[in-house]
Amino acid sequence: MKKHLTKIGIGILLGIAAAVVVWILAKYVAGDLFYTYEAKTYDWRIKKKFTPNMPTIEDIIIIDIDERSNQLLGKFSQWPREYHSKIVRFLKKAGAVAVGLDILYDRDIWHPEQDKEFVQTVAGSGNVYTALYFAQADSDNWRPVMTEEPKGFDARKNYYTLPPYETRRFHREERLESGFFDLLNASRGCGHVNFNGDVDGVVRRINLFTDFNGHLYPSLGFRMFMDLIGTDSLNLDVKSQKMQLFAQGQLLTEIPVDENGNMLINYAGPFKSFRYISFYDVLHAKERNLPPEIFQNKIVLLGTSLAGLFDLRNVPFMQAFPGVEIHANILYTLLTQNFIHRLSAWKTFLIMIVLGAVLGILVSYVGPVLSIVLTLLLGFGYVFGATMIFMSHNVWIDIVTPVLTLFFTFTFVYMYRYMTEEKNKRFIRSTFSHFVTKSVVDELLANPDKIKLGGEKKVCTVLFSDVAGFTTISEKLAPEALVKLLNEYLTEMTNIVFKYNGMLDKYEGDAIMAVFGAPIDHGNHAFNACATALDMQDQLLKMRKMWRKMNKPELSARIGLNTGPMVVGNMGSETRFDYTVMGDAVNLGARLEPANKVYGTKIMIGEETYKKAGDTIIVRPLDLLRVKGKTEPVKVYELLSTAEKGIPDEMKRVLDSFNKGFTNYLRQDWNAAIAEFQQALSIKANDGPSRRYLQRCQIFKQNPPGDDWDGVYTMKTK
Repeated sequence: MKKHLTKIGIGILLGIAAAVVVWILAKYVAGDLFYTYEAKTYDWRIKKKFTPNMPTIEDIIIIDIDERSNQLLGKFSQWPREYHSKIVRFLKKAGAVAVGLDILYDRDIWHPEQDKEFVQTVAGSGNVYTALYFAQADSDNWRPVMTEEPKGFDARKNYYTLPPYETRRFHREERLESGFFDLLNASRGCGHVNFNGDVDGVVRRINLFTDFNGHLYPSLGFRMFMDLIGTDSLNLDVKSQKMQLFAQGQLLTEIPVDENGNMLINYAGPFKSFRYISFYDVLHAKERNLPPEIFQNKIVLLGTSLAGLFDLRNVPFMQAFPGVEIHANILYTLLTQNFIHRLSAWKTFLIMIVLGAVLGILVSYVGPVLSIVLTLLLGFGYVFGATMIFMSHNVWIDIVTPVLTLFFTFTFVYMYRYMTEEKNKRFIRSTFSHFVTKSVVDELLANPDKIKLGGEKKVCTVLFSDVAGFTTISEKLAPEALVKLLNEYLTEMTNIVFKYNGMLDKYEGDAIMAVFGAPIDHGNHAFNACATALDMQDQLLKMRKMWRKMNKPELSARIGLNTGPMVVGNMGSETRFDYTVMGDAVNLGARLEPANKVYGTKIMIGEETYKKAGDTIIVRPLDLLRVKGKTEPVKVYELLSTAEKGIPDEMKRVLDSFNKGFTNYLRQDWNAAIAEFQQALSIKANDGPSRRYLQRCQIFKQNPPGDDWDGVYTMKTK
């Protein structure tokens, strides 16, 4: 009995420990990362709510500046202001309850009389709301912080106030960029149209208020809603996280918000869930037989779905969604009071503890296979339950951290079982301590004295390879899947190293270090290293196609090569050592691998490697580079192909333009260089080096480096 109680107690403790570890990771270590994945599960649940053939919502009508209007009326930027005046007059006559203009109007300095007429029309209508746009200060472009509202703007009728300790909760902006104050003052009210996406850029919530100089400006849709229900005061209940709206002291409604005063948008459906009517059809309502009665007692929003007007946003179910329809969804969420609530953090933590404790007990008693089955069943069951609750009650219950708690619990329990129950550790340890490559064995058999410390100095070529973004990939996968994927990758890459008579020096996680020319020379070691790097990239391309079909993460690698004198031999202690290389040439090779990120390249080689390989390879000169920790610069190149295989004609044209641009860059002829790099990008839009040098030239054009510039680029990181 005591044994069983001990096992149960240990299982519970390990489950709680797993919950605590996941909680700490999610809250204090990698909060943005955890939230990003949790938000993706939220997006999936939002999409699951949508059903085919959902009825169009008629209560809110969107007048769309669409492609058809742009074609029939000409470019939007050239439209006379009279078009907008006519629309406002028509909607007023048609009996629209409220009209929100999701357009940032500037003064028309060429036609001030039309501006004047538009302002008078908006003022006379009495039901029009206009858009405010806020931004952060930008000292680089001489856009300082505004310490007060701009002169000429009737701010008092548009902002609300709360106590300072509550105001600080809201998103703060430093500048008001809207400048057509006559129009803003003439409207019934103004609301901001800023969409501040989550860490992944997706718009899931709206800042009900934006803090500007201690004044709270509501969003456009929220301002319209408050006026529609007659709000005259408000309060933020921090404890219950509710925004409370009042009229003459009577509570009108409570809106659930997060700690920053943001409301989750309950999207009513996919694109065009609301009634869309083309701007052109409304402008020519009589000719198009558009009955005004459509707009009677309706809320109308005027905006655009045109990509060229830059008001398309990333939402949970669509990457380019019109901002005006986001405002419609905000209004509809408020009007229907169909809010989404997120389960509080402490309740989520309690769920994690319960799940961890239950699974900890279960997997303490069963074997590995059944433990995996139970973990998966509990995980899928939890996901199903959380999804059903969201669908039926609009409650967002976290999925990622509770499910991750299950996998951590499984891992902790089996680590404990392994440390206390397995008896073969000595055998495994001794097996790994004697592992060496065949090439090293052959060299040691031929030269037994090499088993001593030290070695010899010789010219070799070193290869460093590293998987791009491997940390992110590893966090997405279960341990078993990660090991399998990594083993597939390392096996194929290692086979290529051995194919060209390279020596596998070591693995460091996903990184590979290989040496060519040691312990035994096999022809031109620089060429062998280059051929290895090219084959590795070719093989990775094939593997990515295979992984894509298997729905696995697709690995990409960066490779750095360098040739030079290095010490080769056994290094370590008298009782434990490794056959490896060291020296400045090795360190430089290690620096070249991450330097690929600067230029958008896959394989970078040093000058000595290029000289040694000679005409057997095709390269592109990249830069005169000074790596961190070195004072002398080194020429570096992008390895493109072997001379035998050659490169496509397209790449030849890219190289021709790039090399001309690079020459002009070194001459500080920025305009000529920019033209050549742009020409290269017109041939191959994703050419990383051309894009990088285009950016440099544009910067140097504005801030010339001076006559003493030596063309050297200094890396500030390893």
